[in-house]
This record gives sequence, structure tokens and C-alpha cells, in this order.
Amino acid sequence: MVSSTGSNVPTRDDIETKSISSMQELDPSPVDESFPEVNLEDHGPKYQPPSSPRNLGLPFLGLHRGNWDYWLSAVQKYSTYPPALFAALHFANTSLIPLATRSVAESDNYLLLTRPIYQAPVLEHVVLTVPILTHIASGIALRNIRASRRARLYGAETRDQRYALSFWPRMSLQARLGYAFAPLLATHVLVNRMVPIMVEGGSSGVGLRFVAHGIARNRVFWITYYHLFVFVGVYHIIGGLAAWMGWRITTVRKTRGGKEGSLKDYLGPVESEQHIKRRRKMWWNFNKLATLGACVWLAGALWIVGNGGEGSGWEAKGWNEMYSQVPVIGSWL
Repeated sequence: MVSSTGSNVPTRDDIETKSISSMQELDPSPVDESFPEVNLEDHGPKYQPPSSPRNLGLPFLGLHRGNWDYWLSAVQKYSTYPPALFAALHFANTSLIPLATRSVAESDNYLLLTRPIYQAPVLEHVVLTVPILTHIASGIALRNIRASRRARLYGAETRDQRYALSFWPRMSLQARLGYAFAPLLATHVLVNRMVPIMVEGGSSGVGLRFVAHGIARNRVFWITYYHLFVFVGVYHIIGGLAAWMGWRITTVRKTRGGKEGSLKDYLGPVESEQHIKRRRKMWWNFNKLATLGACVWLAGALWIVGNGGEGSGWEAKGWNEMYSQVPVIGSWL
């Protein structure tokens, strides 16, 4: 083609005309907005991602990445093992053995035999005190870190916005049971361990008969307390064991009001019918196991021990003194 200037060089109008005529109409197609995964092997066999002090792990503990979430989650998990073993031993001493012997005095002898195992001066703190305090502290720290991260992610500015994203409104059933169990456990330790040490210098005289004596003095308070203590404790312990096994039964947080979001209405059900039935079956099995364990524990603790009656003589006088010295509630125990 010869341009108006007489040369063979195409003009701008010629190029635009040719470009428009060469365009084809294409059917619309969805745009893939996902980011491709990076394969580290493409960088060579010797490539390793850069490490930092917060990205260290211990593979033999199952910690491949050592950020704060991994460390605190591991501490929270492994700190429950010693108290769980103690709870199993205590369940046998305060429930199964009384149910088998039907005698508070005879069951007290078995309790005294196993007491040196978990009430030794150092072993008691290693098995109970330190793990329980570590479990609570790591859980609070972990939730605070995640709450701060959510506040930064969503740009919370006001106090109400930060509170809405904090860990208190978003706690799961497992966490709520744990925080409810903490004061109940503290009361049990105060009455049966700390007060006897303050009054008599030790708790060698505190056993199942001491508990029976206290229940006989104030049945309404202690029966109510032990029902709450046992049910909350058993549900929290069994729920924690289920969570470590990967069964998310008491650890799933629900949305406010318990209603599904509108996104699920548009996309349809996320879970299959088989998965829903399996999760429902796991929920019922968990409740059956936890309820059975709590009822068996209460049967031995209240049906046998709780009906043991008050003590007599100098022993009962010493127990009355210990109950009266309990802070806050000692005047009406």
C-alpha cells in the first residue's frame, strides 16, 4: 500500500484500520483471581526459605514452625497431660473405690495410700500447680495475641470495635467451661489443701471423711457446688481430650445469634450430608460419655461419701476449725 506521501511506509490510519479488522469477538470467561502456589522445589534442591528467630521449630514435638501461636498452643496442650493423669487417679479414689467398698472409712484408706504420689512436696507442684497455671496463662496469652491480630487486620478503631473482635465474645464452649472451672477448682484446693496447711500445718488428716463431715454441715451448699464442679470439670477435660484428637466438638465458635451468614444461603450447604451426620453422632457420643462420667463421679462422691455423716471427737473439732477458717465462706460452712 502506498501512503499519501508517496512512500511504502504505512500510516497511523492504516495501522488502526488493520488492527480493528483483525479483532475477534470472544466469549466472556471468569477471571481466575487466585494466586498460584509457589513450589519451593522449582528454586533448586538446596533452596531453603529464610529463617528468623520466630520461625524455628522442633519437629520431634510436632512443631514445624515456631511462631507464638505454635509455641503457646503446644504449651497449652502438653500442660494438660499431668493434670489429666491426676484426674483419672482422683476419679478412682473418690468415686470408683467408694462405689466398690460402700464404706467411707475403708475408701479413705485407699486414698491415703495413693496420696504420697501426688501430694509430695515437689511432685504435687510438678503434676498439678505448674501445669494448671501454665495452661491457663498460655490460653489467655494465645487469645490476646489472636484478638490483637484480628483488631489490626480489620482496622478496629473504637473501643466497641476492639471489644467485638476480642476473645471474650468469641470464646468457644470449651474455653467458657475452662474459665468457669478455674474458680471451682480454686475453691476445692483452698478448702482441702491450703486451709488445712494454714490451720494445722498439713493436710494429712484431710480425706473422704473430711469431705463427708463438711457435706453433713451444709448439704445445700456442698451438693450444689459438687454438681457444678464435677459436671463443668468433666465436660472441660473430655472436651479437651476430644480437641487434641482432632474432634472439634466443644472448640467451635458459633456466630452471634446462632444463625448462618447470608453467604451460605447463596452458595448452598458447605458440608455434605454424611459429614453432618458424622459430626452430629460425635456430638451425641461426647455428651453421653461426659454425662456418664460426671454421673458416676457424683454417685461415688455424693451417694457414698456425701452420706457418710459428721465425724466425732477431737477429729471433728479440728475439721470444724478448718472449715470455719475458709476465707469469705467459712462463717456459714
